[in-house]
Amino acid sequence: MMLGELALAGLVALAFGVGSYYATGAFGAFGVVNVASGGLALAAAAVLALRGWRGFGSPDARRVLTPPLLGLCAALAGSVALERIADARDWRFDLTFERRYELAPAMHELLTSRGGDVRATLFCEQGDPRCRSTRILLETLASASGGRLAWEREELADEPESADRFGITTSNTVVLERGERFAKVERPSEGSLYEAIQRLVAEPAGFLYVARGEGEGDLRRTDDVGYSGFAAALETEGYRLRDLVLAATDEIPADASALLLLAPERELRADAFAALRRWLDGGGRLVVCLDPGQRSGIEALLAEWGLDVPDRLVVDPASGPVAGDPTGVNPIVHQFADHPVARGLGETRMVFFRGARPVIPARKPQADDDLRAVAFSSRRAWLAASGAVADGARPPERPADAAEDYQPLAATGRYPRVGSEARIVAFGDCDFAANRNLRGLYNQDLALNAVHWATERTERITLRPKALPPHQFPLTPQETLRMLYGVGLLVPELLLVAGGLAWLRRRSG
Repeated sequence: MMLGELALAGLVALAFGVGSYYATGAFGAFGVVNVASGGLALAAAAVLALRGWRGFGSPDARRVLTPPLLGLCAALAGSVALERIADARDWRFDLTFERRYELAPAMHELLTSRGGDVRATLFCEQGDPRCRSTRILLETLASASGGRLAWEREELADEPESADRFGITTSNTVVLERGERFAKVERPSEGSLYEAIQRLVAEPAGFLYVARGEGEGDLRRTDDVGYSGFAAALETEGYRLRDLVLAATDEIPADASALLLLAPERELRADAFAALRRWLDGGGRLVVCLDPGQRSGIEALLAEWGLDVPDRLVVDPASGPVAGDPTGVNPIVHQFADHPVARGLGETRMVFFRGARPVIPARKPQADDDLRAVAFSSRRAWLAASGAVADGARPPERPADAAEDYQPLAATGRYPRVGSEARIVAFGDCDFAANRNLRGLYNQDLALNAVHWATERTERITLRPKALPPHQFPLTPQETLRMLYGVGLLVPELLLVAGGLAWLRRRSG
């Protein structure tokens, strides 16, 4: 029975390896090991089978070999025929976990309501295998747009002038044009094309003032701890960014759609607080991010509007160690309230915080005010001193009197007043929007949707398709799924092999 057991194990391993590739779009360690081991097992089974036959030309050999060979040929012919029919009739099958080959709702909305008169050109070289998947993607976009997006393919060798005009240096590059404006996408995916189309068609969303001068996060800084990615994402959504040095102003500009404060490290001047209070009293909009261990005085201003931001560190043992930090200090959040800021987020669409302090809706300044927590840690979380992990050596120990509970990590406030309405969004972390974290999981969506809600552009709140740049930190959704397939599929695979072997042995006994 060794032959049957080897063949069964090989087939199961091969099926799981190939299946993981189609589900994640890449051969990870799980897929490579399964395909290699499955192929070796099938080869070994074939060798054992051949050794058991006395002669291939005998009637017995032909009787044994003919059915499986005919079946193999029929399967190959059927596969080729099905592929040809599917290609001719434009049939599409998407069996991936995240439906990666179906357009995201955000892309549908962009193409059908705002993406008019866009022309896409795919520049390729002969023999580039990447161009086929890009061609299929562009065909899908054109079909979904109802005629608002048209596309064509050009050979790089035949269009040297266009290549020079658009600065094209590599095959499989897409150029999107709308009127006199264009955008170049060198790594086309649904996410990267979405962002490029959005930049071409985005309507002006007003001025977003960004506070500077007190050690705030820098939207011009392009390294890991900078916020240039957040700035680019805001501009893609139509916002025009302007600096505002609070230490040198007595009034918030009247044309400000919102004010963005990224973790100021120093105490703001009394005049700046007075200007902020007057502005909020008149219906201003504020988005503020605060890190643990920093005191800028903004905490007192938020308290006046009912939001308590104690200088404590949320420790969530349900989140493991990330980036060399101790367990629990970098919460991966999947608990969200039913609120526009968190629309669509949940257990399969999570957000990553790099150290966070709680943001607690404590009291309503007036009866009609609406204060809500929108993102929570797990139920096992507790609060530690903000400097409890300064050495980074080990997770803080939970004191006996520390209560475990869902800890709010972000909150919103809506304050209707006579003739105006102020809005505040407060996050207990700022690093989640930094360059190295922004595109990890769904951080960018939470950050952008918070700004949209604050500026009353709720129609723009959505979950955007992922651009998937390389070396993302901590993990993109697809990278997370690859880890899941490598671990989560291993158990059912082993169970299937064990069950099959038991069945074979009982059958032979």
